[in-house]
Formats: sequence, structure tokens, C-alpha cells
Amino acid sequence: MTPTATQLKFRLDQRRRWFDNEWLFKWHHIGGQRVVEIDMFDGRQARYAGIKFDGSSRDVFWDAVARGVRKEVIEQFAWVEERVRVYARTQTEVAVDECAGLLAAFAQSVRYAAVQKDRILRGDGLNFPPQQDAGIWVDVSAGDIARQAAALKAALFPPQTGVPTGAVPTVRTATESDKPIPAYQVALSFAGEQREYVEAVARALHARGIAVFYDRFEPVTLWGKDGAEFFHQLFAADTAYVVMFISRDYVAKKWTRHERRAALSRVIAEEGEYVLPVRFDDSIVPGLPDTVQYLRTQDYDPAALAALISEKIGVPPLTAKASDVPPPQVSSLAGEIAFDYSAFNGRFIIGSGVRQFETMWSKSSDTSITLYNDPPSINGIAVVRGATRIADVSDASVYDYTSRTRRPQLGEIAVLRNIQGFYAAIHILRIDDDTRGADRDEIRIRFAIQPDGSPSFSAYTDDAMT
Repeated sequence: MTPTATQLKFRLDQRRRWFDNEWLFKWHHIGGQRVVEIDMFDGRQARYAGIKFDGSSRDVFWDAVARGVRKEVIEQFAWVEERVRVYARTQTEVAVDECAGLLAAFAQSVRYAAVQKDRILRGDGLNFPPQQDAGIWVDVSAGDIARQAAALKAALFPPQTGVPTGAVPTVRTATESDKPIPAYQVALSFAGEQREYVEAVARALHARGIAVFYDRFEPVTLWGKDGAEFFHQLFAADTAYVVMFISRDYVAKKWTRHERRAALSRVIAEEGEYVLPVRFDDSIVPGLPDTVQYLRTQDYDPAALAALISEKIGVPPLTAKASDVPPPQVSSLAGEIAFDYSAFNGRFIIGSGVRQFETMWSKSSDTSITLYNDPPSINGIAVVRGATRIADVSDASVYDYTSRTRRPQLGEIAVLRNIQGFYAAIHILRIDDDTRGADRDEIRIRFAIQPDGSPSFSAYTDDAMT
């Protein structure tokens, strides 16, 4: 047995004892009087006491044990990858195969123990029902673990042909029509150093109506999730395509390495065009065959790349309207900005996240402008009559938000409330109208967003917003 496999066996023995002595032991006491807190393996704790082992408690048991085994396999494979990098190829492949066998045996032993504990918990102390395995063991069967091992070997020693060496044939027998529909049409895998470009691509895809996974679009989805498990499931199964943004930072980082390994395990299991590489530089990506064709970011701006991605994943290029493009955005909470209110369907975004306001405008005259509450992020709009400074808005909650449109005059203050309950105040500084002698339609505004959700803007000064 290789040194890495020997060390892994010791680690798994410890984890196996933990499952017996800590996790399964706690489940054995849920019928007692005291409250028992049980690890759910995704950052949460289940609290049980005096409950018969049936219904929801049993469902939680099986969901948690399968989740726990899946998390162990993912984390231990990551540990193995770090250890075998110093080996020669032959020794590495032997070590990975040995470790895969140990992980498969570990998963099976926990699975067997869970079946026995389930039978005991469903019994009354004297009589016990038949054994029943109610777990969903996706990604932790012997075949799934073998595929992950093959993906790891391919990542460490990239093949020079289009077919990865050492690939394990898929054992799934389901037909194409039997496969579940992925949650996303495309997921973006990238390093944070390239976020600006990638976010522009994500916004352009979203504007085309494409179901795209981009982390900043999904704060609620990600909140509380176990990251290792979630991203493994996402990049290995829950998306139709992965766009891999390759750079030196992408290759070097631990987290993107995990995403890459998950995606390449799918490539091995299912031969096809699944990973779509886009290069920032010529960094070599372990596991990605050098025959896979790629695009370069210097050849395409984000909007152009989004159009090509759309075509690649089967979204016809002209199904979206020409106006279905993301509007300009400033993410700051206060500032002064001018923009063409006839472009981008009259939309302009201020703020970001839960403090985002997608404003929407249309022509009225050079002394007034029409403001709408139509965008999804806006709950209501109002005009503060008599106010000439943002600081004059002492309580934005008292104004009338019941109309779809408002027409603030030049110099007036409009207030907006978004669907998260935050308030923004907008001072109309200038209105240019191309039907009244101006070169183009342009509005200049000064804006402020209350970061704490307060409706009072009394403390704001013009100097603080420039």
C-alpha cells in the first residue's frame, strides 16, 4: 500500500469511529427526554427530543447520512490530490486507485451502519422491522468513486488525445430522456481576479433569459450551503454546460481546482461537449485535453462572448429582443451620474445586491421626466414635493407610492423603495431632450441609498455624494 493510501486509511478509520461514536450515537437518543443536536453536514444542526423515528425525522436521518458520506468523499479526494502531486505518474495512479478503493469501502461501511441503525430506531426495543436502505447515494457508489478517481488522474496527467486515458465507462443505464433536466443551462467557473469580465458575461446571459449560475446572482441559494458539496453537485450534474475561464489564477487556486475536478469527472462519465474553455492566458489546465478547442477573451468582449455561449447551448441568436441587454450600473451607494435615458429601454441601475434599484425613465420634456416602478427590483416610487435637497427627505416611508409612474420636475427629489425594503433618493439635476434642441436625451442625477434600510436621508450632504 502506498504511503498516501496508508495515511488515508488512518484518516478514514478516525472518521468511521466518529460516525459511530458521535453521529449515529446521537441519533440513537432522539427518543429520549433531552434535546439532541445532530450535525446535518451542511452547516446546520438538527434538534430532536422525544420523537418517534418516523416521518420527517427519518427523512432527515437518511438525507444527512448520505450528505455526510458525500462530503467525506469530496474532502478526502481533495486531500489525496494534494498528497500525490509529488509522485511519479505510475505511483500516483496506484495511490489514487488504492484511495478510491478505501473510499468506496468507507462509504459502504457507513451505509451498512446506517441501515442497521435505521432498523433499530424503527423498532420498539424488542421487535425490529426488516432492514431498509432509504438513502440516496449519488456520487458515493463504487462506480461514482471510480469515475472521480479517473478524473483526478486525468487532471494530474492530462492526456494528449481527445479521449482521457484511464477513463472508467459509465455504468448508468438510463436513456437520454430519463436524465433529469439540469437546474442551469450554463455555469461559470472562474477565479476572482477575472470577476469584472465574467460578471459582464453573466449579466449579458441573464438578459437573454438564460438560466446561468453566477455566484453573485445566488446569495440566497448559497447561504448556509456546504460549499464543497454544493459546487461538486453543480459542476458535475446540475448544469448543462460549464464555461471555464482559464487563467494563471484559475489553475493555482484550491477552490477552482475543486470546481474543475467536478466538471472533468462529468466529461469522463459522459463523452461530449460539456466544458467550454475560455482563456485569459495560456496556462495549462491539468485534466483538460490539449485538443479541446477554446476561445480567447481578448478576441471577444463580454457581450460578444455571451452571444456565442447562447448559440452554443442552443438558444437561437434572435429569440431575444435587441433591447434585452443588461442596463448600465453603478454599484456605489451614493454619487452623481449622467446617462442616456432613451437607451437600454430607459433603464439604469444604482446600488447592488439587496440595495439594488433598477430605475426606468422615459421622455417628458426638458423640465420634467417620467419615472416608472415597472422593474422587478422596485416596490414603489414617489416624488417629494417642495424638497430641493436629498437631505430634505427626513422620512421616505410617508410618501405616496401607489402610482405606477411619477413625473418629477427639474430640481425635485424622487424616492424609490425596492422589494427588499431599502430606500433611495434621487435629485434631478439636469434633463436634456433631443426634441428641444439638445444633442441627445440625457439626465443627470445625484442619488443616495440608505445602507441600513432607514427612510431618513437627513444626514446626507452633497459633498458626501460626489
